[in-house]
Amino acid sequence: MIDQPFTANIEHAVSGFAAALILGVLLLAWRDREKVDLDDRLAALLAMCSGLLFGVVWEVFEFVQDWIRYSSVQKSNLDTMTDLLWNDFGAVVGGAVVAAVYCHLLSFDLRTRLGAVAEWLVSGPSQVLDRHGFLVTIIVSIVAAVAVGALWFAGRPVPGFPIG
Repeated sequence: MIDQPFTANIEHAVSGFAAALILGVLLLAWRDREKVDLDDRLAALLAMCSGLLFGVVWEVFEFVQDWIRYSSVQKSNLDTMTDLLWNDFGAVVGGAVVAAVYCHLLSFDLRTRLGAVAEWLVSGPSQVLDRHGFLVTIIVSIVAAVAVGALWFAGRPVPGFPIG
């Protein structure tokens, strides 16, 4: 029988690997479509960093979930650190193999289609912000203020409202 903590560590390694690999392949496809002078090694480094960022954001999400819902997703600081280390391991491996996967395993047609997807991902949000930038800013600000307020009063009485 597989030990549960080990399988959880493998899940973190796989998620870091997948994040680095997917974002790295999209970055390389965008680079080829836009004819940007970006070295494969730098693209691999950026893929690794994106995988690392994915792990950090996930651990922050777990922390906020524990804080608000009084759950115990993060058992201890050791659990959080091992989760981050396994995610880092997966992200580094994913970033190291991304150029080989892109250049040797993907066909030219698939790389071209991935370039179109990456171009849409880069330019699509920009077009929305060009058209509705002020509205998006207001909505994001309201969501951030509500989230900060919810976190601030998590487990505390909100002024003016009785507990229970």
